[in-house]
Amino acid sequence: MGTFVVTGSASGIGAATRERLEKQGERVIGVDLHRSEIVADLGTPQGRDLAVERVQALSGGAIDGLVTCAGLCGLPDRPGSRLVAVNYFGTVDLLARLRPLLAVRGGAAVAISSNSVTTQPGVPRALVLACIDGDEALARRAGDEAGSIAAYPATKIGVARWVRRHAPTPEWIGAGITLNAIAPGMTDTAMIAEGRR
Repeated sequence: MGTFVVTGSASGIGAATRERLEKQGERVIGVDLHRSEIVADLGTPQGRDLAVERVQALSGGAIDGLVTCAGLCGLPDRPGSRLVAVNYFGTVDLLARLRPLLAVRGGAAVAISSNSVTTQPGVPRALVLACIDGDEALARRAGDEAGSIAAYPATKIGVARWVRRHAPTPEWIGAGITLNAIAPGMTDTAMIAEGRR
């Protein structure tokens, strides 16, 4: 039995991933805003710190896998900065900071991008660059300027590019850790239902 961390584990793709892993006999440490082993807001530095500390404690210092499903959709009344904080920085910060726990047993990590990165026009390039440059304050400002509808694919492009940059490095594959991103299409989840309201 392995130990896996799933963010966004209380609903949608995260909940389905958790269920599948548990049916296979794996132990899952869920991270979400509610109904999980670790209740933390990954859109804040404090929430990310809490999540990392609790994963370290609950896992005993080693994990076999990490799936970063936590994310928000773009809505007309939702600040773009919130998507930047959760979708991009909440993902890459956990990937980077939990990497040493994956290295103990040569685990694997999967980040969730989106097929919107290839289908939505007008993605703000400045926002993508601010994300991958790691400047959260600048990226949050750019997200608010762009609005959350445009920020969604920008944050998901950022995740995909972060993965491409890091996966072939000595710290990841060189340490025996597989890092990949997947880009699901629209999936009937609570996040999509929220966008229909």
